[in-house]
Amino acid sequence: MDHIFSDLQFFVQYLLEYHPRDNISEELKLTESPITTDVAVNAWAEHDALHYISRQPFTKEGEECVAYLEKIFNRGWLPLGEEYNTFTPKECECSHITQELITETAEDIHSLMY
Repeated sequence: MDHIFSDLQFFVQYLLEYHPRDNISEELKLTESPITTDVAVNAWAEHDALHYISRQPFTKEGEECVAYLEKIFNRGWLPLGEEYNTFTPKECECSHITQELITETAEDIHSLMY
């Protein structure tokens, strides 16, 4: 599993689902969400950055940890409302995570994906 988290480009290319901006925009309109497309794209990148930084897989347990990190760092989907991340936050190791690391990783993911 470590190889998945050792290369950000590999992580983005093979593990992340591509969400075209037009699709995100349409989904937001359909659900009458008050958030903008840019906010949603940023939340997605931050959420995925937290997966990468914390080495959490896309499993129930991994999503619970990432929900915890979103809550602790006020990043990703959870700060936009519990309806955007419905997983129950579960405490996990995060002493190595900083706001700067989240920002840098999210920006890198955004540049590789969009």
